[in-house]
Formats: sequence, structure tokens, C-alpha cells
Amino acid sequence: MDAWVRRQRAERMDCCCEKEGKEQMKLKKGFLRTKVGGQTYVLPYGQNAADHSEGVCLNETGEILWEGLENGSTSAELTGLLKKEYGLGDEMEKLLAKDVEEFQEYLAGMGMLQEEETEEYGWNPLYFAAGPIKAAYKGPQSIYDSYFRRFACAAGQDGRVDLTVQIVCLPPRFHRNGSVILRNEEVVLIDSGERYLFLFPDFPALREMQVKKDGSYALLFCDADLMEERAEDVFHAIRFAFLIAAGEKGLYLLHSASLLYRGKAWLFSGKSGTGKSTHTNLWRDAFGVELLNGDLNMIGIEQGKAMVYGQPWCGTSEICTEKTYPLGGIAFLHQAAENRCAIAGKTDGILAVVQRMISPAWEKSLLERNLSFAEKVTGCVPVWQMFCRPDREAAAVMRRAVDRSLE
Repeated sequence: MDAWVRRQRAERMDCCCEKEGKEQMKLKKGFLRTKVGGQTYVLPYGQNAADHSEGVCLNETGEILWEGLENGSTSAELTGLLKKEYGLGDEMEKLLAKDVEEFQEYLAGMGMLQEEETEEYGWNPLYFAAGPIKAAYKGPQSIYDSYFRRFACAAGQDGRVDLTVQIVCLPPRFHRNGSVILRNEEVVLIDSGERYLFLFPDFPALREMQVKKDGSYALLFCDADLMEERAEDVFHAIRFAFLIAAGEKGLYLLHSASLLYRGKAWLFSGKSGTGKSTHTNLWRDAFGVELLNGDLNMIGIEQGKAMVYGQPWCGTSEICTEKTYPLGGIAFLHQAAENRCAIAGKTDGILAVVQRMISPAWEKSLLERNLSFAEKVTGCVPVWQMFCRPDREAAAVMRRAVDRSLE
């Protein structure tokens, strides 16, 4: 682990140097150019002040270059500004270009230039697939072996993946801010522009996670000293990025337990404590069926047919599969004094599905997307309301309903 951290630190320095040599640099927000006692200063405010960024005093040349950067000038354009201001000829262009470069390097060193977290941390990728989603994993081998090895796949000829997960045992170079979308005991989610920023109050191993809004890239900043001890927290955090990537491909996760019966996957869902695991275990013990996932099932539509795709997240059940099966139907369980099963009405079925989905719904458009999918999947397979006791007869009643749907 220590060697990995040292290598990442070195690679980060190389990436920073390369970034600072780019043609166009942008000023970071949160700095004010102002006059104090007749001198021009640039002073930090907001997050930059909280990060203890220093202020700088600008001379005449610095003012010209700073104003040029505020207007989005490239390095060549900044050089042209100096030539025009001081009436210099082309013979001075190289010297002026050097001054511009040194000024930009100085600002970068002071943390005043806008940076983007690099995606080039040099860790050789490992690959895993969950249904149609192919992911590249760049991080400690131990986490991959513990949670993703079962879903391992080849890189593919074109090297394209749907999601890249990058784990970095370093603090972020700068702090992103934005608008808080949601906050609970488990997670704080912030909209920071092109990325979502996740903070996990109960996960001390994670400083933060950044995920591109299209779900293509997740960057996790972790504490190296806690990584191995809290590896499960890291795995759980990656699930949020996976949910975003899945939604972009028309795949949605339902909080449910599942089993294999007559060649199809059957999902059992309901509020926490209603007996999803109890019911599927009753099926296993009574009818010898295979359990597929004890907590979460990923559903998609292929050529008009609903499918259930294996994926590694399964709560505390430790029951999951890497295989794909047609979806037979979904039963929503309710504790009751007697066992009875009935087909849910169309509206009730749609609402039941969308309320048990854990796919992102933190924006209006995402909820609308979830509702649209819930309507599609309930149009493909039967949805039941199952009122039951935790006994073997409940499994028998439900199986008779399933068998009737297959006739």
C-alpha cells in the first residue's frame, strides 16, 4: 500500500507539471482583485480562504496578465497583450512568452489556477462486468479480489468501458463546492457542475468521491491507513457511481431478494422487515430453488423483454450471481394474518416498483426516468401484492400464483 501511495504522489506531480504547460489556463474562482493602499492585491475568499490560500500583490505587468486571464486569454494572447502594452517588437516575443509562462507557473503554485482532477494515476486497470455494464477498476488489488473478482472480464479490443473507478490514497488537490442536493446520515450529495460530489460522514476511510454526471468516471479519495480495515465502505461507496452508470444505460436497481425458478428470476420486494429473505429462504428449503441476490437486483429491457442482470452488491446477505436471467415477475410482500396473493393494479404496480428502486431520483428528470422504466417493466411481467405469514404455506401460495402466470 505504501509503495502505491508514493507512486501516486510522484505521478500527481508529473501530471500537475504537464497541466501547467497547457496553452490556456483559467483562473480559479474565489479570488478578488482589489486595491489596498494604492497597491493591487488578489485576495482569497470562501473555500479558498478556508483552505488558507495566500493573497498576492500584483505589479503592473501582473495586473495586465491577471486581467487577460480573467477574460479567458490564451498564453499567446497574453504575450500579445504585453507586446501591445509596452510597444515591443517581435524580437521580444520569446522573452515575453517566458515571462507569461513563469507568471502562470507562479499562480499555479499559489493555487490560483483552475485545476481538474487528473484521470491518469497510472494504476493498471482490472476489469469487471455486471450485465451490460463493463467497468475498469484502478485501485488496490485486495478490494478487487474481495468484491469484483467473481465478475472479472477481459479488457476488450477497443478498451472502452462504461465506468472507470479510480481510487487514490491522497487528499484532493482542491476542494470542490456546489449546491447540496440531498443529505442524510449516510451521504451528503453535492452538485458541483459536471460532477457529483459525495461525502460519507460514517466512512472515515473516504475523504470524498467525485462522479461524472454521465456515470463514466468515479474518483475516490481515500485514507491509506484505513483502506484495508474499511474496504467494505469503499465498496459500498462505489455502488453510488455504479447506480449512475446503470441509469445511463437504461438499467435500474430494485431493493429486492431474488430466486431462480423455471428458468426465470423472480423478485420479492417490500419495506424493510417484511420478510424478503425469509420468503426466498422458504422457497429454497421447500422447493430447492437457487437464490440469486439477497438484497438488490438490476433490471433492464432487451427487445421488449425484462431481464435481471447479476451484479456484486447484495447487502449483508452475501448472495449474488454474475448471471443474467429473464424476469418472471415481482411480488411485493406485506405481513398479514393469512396467506393470499393478488395481481396488483397497474397504478399500484408502477408506484410499488418506483418506491423500491434505489436508482438515483435526486433530480426531477431522474425520477421521471425511473417512473418511465417502472411503467415499462410492469407492462412486461406480472406484479403481485403478496400478503403472508412467515411460513411454508406462504411460499406454496406464491408458487401457485407464479405457475399460473406461466401457463
